[in-house]
Amino acid sequence: MMAWHNETYLIGERIKVQNRKDIGVVTRIDFKNGCIYVLFKRTEEKRMEEVVYRYPEDLNNNILKPLVLNKKLS
Repeated sequence: MMAWHNETYLIGERIKVQNRKDIGVVTRIDFKNGCIYVLFKRTEEKRMEEVVYRYPEDLNNNILKPLVLNKKLS
């Protein structure tokens, strides 16, 4: 059985990244390696781009700002 963390509610949520004009979506969080993966749609090339950020440092430093109204608990 997989252990869930409180931060897993971010997966699938929209997120704003500092110094980027587009909004991304969190695809996965790698707790072991300290990475959070954000998917962006590149409209000019009609491609998707996945960018890796440091977890949880970039969240704590407000480089990544989740666009979540309420934390989902299931």
